[in-house]
Amino acid sequence: MNEGEAKPCETSDILFWDPLLELIDEGRVIPVIGRDLLVGNSGGNLYGEIAARLAARLGQQDLPLSPGDELNEVAYRHLARGGNLREIYPALKTVAGQLLKDYPIPEVLLQLARIEPFKLFVTTTFDSLLTRAVNQERAGGRSETQTIAYAPNDVKDLPREWKLDCVPAFVYQLLGTLSAEPSYVVTKEDIIEFFHSLQSETRRPPILFDELKKKSLLMLGNRFGDWVSWFFMRMSKGEPLSVPGKPDYLADYASANDNLILFLRSFSRGTKVYTSGGAVEFVHELYQRWSARVLAERKADAPSATGKPAGALFLSYASEDRDVVEKIKNRLEAEGMDVFFDKGFLEGGDEWEKKIRRNIRQSSLFLPVISGNTLTREKRFFRVEWNDAIEIERMSPPGETFLLPIVIDGTSPTEEKLPARFHQIQSVSAPGGEVSPELIAHIKQLYRRHQLALSAGAA
Repeated sequence: MNEGEAKPCETSDILFWDPLLELIDEGRVIPVIGRDLLVGNSGGNLYGEIAARLAARLGQQDLPLSPGDELNEVAYRHLARGGNLREIYPALKTVAGQLLKDYPIPEVLLQLARIEPFKLFVTTTFDSLLTRAVNQERAGGRSETQTIAYAPNDVKDLPREWKLDCVPAFVYQLLGTLSAEPSYVVTKEDIIEFFHSLQSETRRPPILFDELKKKSLLMLGNRFGDWVSWFFMRMSKGEPLSVPGKPDYLADYASANDNLILFLRSFSRGTKVYTSGGAVEFVHELYQRWSARVLAERKADAPSATGKPAGALFLSYASEDRDVVEKIKNRLEAEGMDVFFDKGFLEGGDEWEKKIRRNIRQSSLFLPVISGNTLTREKRFFRVEWNDAIEIERMSPPGETFLLPIVIDGTSPTEEKLPARFHQIQSVSAPGGEVSPELIAHIKQLYRRHQLALSAGAA
């Protein structure tokens, strides 16, 4: 490489980690997760273990398998012996199902699930471990994550209003899900067929691909190989890789070979390649850096994005209710509590949304104000705030109150147009913005409890 030539791979804080963390914080990154992250407690890879069991089931005893290509080799050997390709998939479902039943969730998947702004995960594996990880970290183990699996003969897309859906996250299985039918990727021919289908205008999921086109991809341990990596990046971008645009990130030791790096250096200089280790090492470092960033933001002495101290109350409401909500805000402040009350930026915007998310994360109590004006079918920014708060509540310690809906008119707190989570928790009433002494005492108790916890953490 010539002196001064730009590299597609740069792992310094300034040129790699800092921009990536900023993009993640703004919700502009989609992780694309592959088999190299499925590492068990013994250090072995899930897919290698599945392949070994499948080989034994098909009578292929004690034959060596190439790391990263095990299932493909087992399938080819079965065909070479006169076997039927369709026999592979039900046998694979049986052995994989038995192994997955008690397989521990890899720590790297749990770490990715803890990174709050990741709302959409794309996986190129057929197992359920990623969904289990998100459920464990964001829903207390409940099955609340929405999983969607693609197949060439069964095209499924993200819901049109997926960003407003009150679920912990979406997991999109791009190369299919475990089944007795050949509707997921096992062989290299399967990869060709899936990618052939995905590039078709009539069989591609348009909402998903619109997100892939707009967001930066974080490709983690997919073992695609040269041409598939290039093709996937081109397909998701929607235009030649040489056209300047969003940065993508590649942490895939098996794919980041000299040929791929040379190609990216020539045709996709905005792509950053992590070269300090494999995908597992990358996720560990990403999580450490993200955790340090969040911890720094939550320090008690650190002001929020609006100058309010950490632990302020957060009032979220429809703009039509501003005057009524301002009465609540003034009453709370008169009692010595700090309140975040947005007065001029209710329609959002990139930079403001980032600040809003930080303020919600730092707040001691999130107070969604419910009224008839919040039942509108229009797309409104307060719903983004509500969904963010619900996500944050899922990560709060058991027994800690974070959400406290306040009803200011005759609207039922169990109205179906409100988030389902609001139906499950006790709401309070402040008719016309009038806050009773009992409600003030209740909010003050929760507020002080959080302030004491912040003080203890800072010490």
